[in-house]
Amino acid sequence: MSQNDSLSPAHQAVEFEKNTLALNNINDRIQYYRPFATDSLSKQGLLWCQLHLADELYMLTQATQTQALIDVLQTEPAPYKQLSERLLTVKQNQWDIEQKSKLHSAQASVNQALSQRQLQMQFNDEQCVLPQATPQTDTNNIDIHIAQYLIKQNDENCRKQAWFAYQTRAKHKIKSAISYIQQLQQQRALTLGYQNTAEYVLATHGLNADLLSQFLNDQTEQLDIAPWNIARALSQTAKPEAIEAVSAQAYLLQLLSNLAPLGLRVELLADKTTAEQQTNKQSTDDAPTISIIRLWHKQRLLGELYTYPLAQDALSKRINAQLIKQSVIGHQFGQYSITYPKTLNSQKQQQKLIEALSQAIVSLAQGSQYYLLANKTQNSQQYAIASLWLSQYLRSSLHFAPLSSRAQLALHYQTQMRVFRTKVALHFYQFTGDIDNTEWLSHNAKLSAEFANSFGQPWPQATDVIYSYQAIANQGISDYLPLWQQALMQLITQQGNDRLSNSAIFDLLMINETYSPLHDQLEQLIGAPIDPHSLIWRFKHAGTMQE
Repeated sequence: MSQNDSLSPAHQAVEFEKNTLALNNINDRIQYYRPFATDSLSKQGLLWCQLHLADELYMLTQATQTQALIDVLQTEPAPYKQLSERLLTVKQNQWDIEQKSKLHSAQASVNQALSQRQLQMQFNDEQCVLPQATPQTDTNNIDIHIAQYLIKQNDENCRKQAWFAYQTRAKHKIKSAISYIQQLQQQRALTLGYQNTAEYVLATHGLNADLLSQFLNDQTEQLDIAPWNIARALSQTAKPEAIEAVSAQAYLLQLLSNLAPLGLRVELLADKTTAEQQTNKQSTDDAPTISIIRLWHKQRLLGELYTYPLAQDALSKRINAQLIKQSVIGHQFGQYSITYPKTLNSQKQQQKLIEALSQAIVSLAQGSQYYLLANKTQNSQQYAIASLWLSQYLRSSLHFAPLSSRAQLALHYQTQMRVFRTKVALHFYQFTGDIDNTEWLSHNAKLSAEFANSFGQPWPQATDVIYSYQAIANQGISDYLPLWQQALMQLITQQGNDRLSNSAIFDLLMINETYSPLHDQLEQLIGAPIDPHSLIWRFKHAGTMQE
C-alpha cells in the first residue's frame, strides 16, 4: 500500500480506507460463506483464504506507511484521532506470522479433539454400567451420550465418575497443545513487558488480576447442584409452558415496528427470486423465501437485512445472524442476513430472533467513515453492550412469560460454570511454569474450593479443567467478558433512563456520531465514577442501594 505524504491527513485517511476496504470486504464475505461449506475441500479452501488475508493484514500493519499514517492522524480531531488509535491497537495486537501459525495450529488441535462428543467409558464397578437394550460384546463398556447417561444413572457416585471421565476425555490428545499455547502466550507477554499472559490481557481492558478476582467472587453464587447432577435436576423440573406458534416473518416485522420510537423505520423490498417463483407458479413450500428489508434511522439509510425463513425441518430450527458487508459511511451500505425457521414454536426461539435482529441492527447502525471504527471485531466491547441493550429493549416491548424453573436453573448453571472456568483461566495464565510439574498441580486445592463455592461439592483434580473446554485455548481469560458486558448492560438499563431517553441511549450506543469511546459513553449513561473498581462496586450494589 502506498501513501501520498503530500495529501492532507484527512485525504490520507480516505486513501487508506479506499486501499483496504476491499481486503476487509473479502474477509467478511469468506467468513459469511464458511458455514455453508459442507465438504472438507471447500472448508479448507476458505480457511486458507482467511489465513492468507490475515497475513496480508499483518504485513499492512507493519508497513512504514501505516506507522506514518498513525503518527500524522494522532493530533487530528475526530474521527481521525480515533482511527489512529485503532490502527495502533490493531498493529500492537498482531502476532508474528510464524508464531500466529503455531498458535492457530495448537488451537485447532484442541478444538478438533474436544468436538468429539461421543464417549466410550469402561467402568471398574459393574453397578455403574447401564442395562443395554441389545446385547453388548463387552458389558463393561458403554457407548452413550454423556447427558443421557447422567440422566439415566441413579447412582450419584457413578454419575460423578462418568462426568470426571468426560472432562478429561481428550487430555492425552491436547495436553501438549494446551501447554504450547500457554508458552506462546507467555513469550508474547514477556516481549511486551508484562510478567505473564494474565497481566497483559487484563491490562488491555483496564483491569488486573485482583480486580477480576473481586468481580468473579461477586458473580459467584451457590448453586448447590453439582454438574454431574444437573442433567437429572433439569429433567425433573417443569418444562416451559407451550406457546401459540407464530409466523417468524410476522414476528420479525412486529419487532421492527417496535423500534419506531428509536427513530428506526423499514422499507420492504420485493425479492426478484421470489417474484419469479410466484410468476412461474413454482411450489415454494420447501424453498427459501428471501426478503430484503431496508433499514433507515431518521433520514439515514443504515443498510439492508436479508431474511431467510427456511422450511420447517431439523436443519433449519436454528436462528443465525451473519454479517455480509460492513456499513462504511461514504463508501458502502451495510448488509446483514438472518436465517430462521418459518414458524417460532417457543419463547426461546423468539428470544433468539430478538438477539439476531439486535446484532444485525447494531452492525448496520454502527457505521463510520472507516471500517476499523465500525466493525465488530475491532469494536467488540461497544458492539456487545449495544446488542445486549437493544435485545433488552425489544424484550421489554413484548409480553414474555417469566422464565420457567428449568430455564432459570439452566441459566444459573451456565453462568456459574463460566465464572468457575474464568477463575481457572486466571490461574492458568498467571502460571509461568510447566503444567506437568507439581507446581501447577498444587493449584488443585484452591480451584477445588472455587468449584465447591459454585456447585456445592469439590473437584479434587480441578486443574484438569484446562483439558475440558475450548475457550481455555481460544478466549483464555477474556472468557469473562460476557459476564462483564451483561453486568454493564443491567447497570445501563437500571440507571440510564434516569439520565437519557431510550432514543438518546440508542443514538449514543449505536449511532455514536461523535465517535465517543466506551468510557465517555458510560459516563453519559450512568455517570461517574466508572473506573473498573467503582464499576465492580456498582455491579454488586446497584440493585440494593441508591447511587
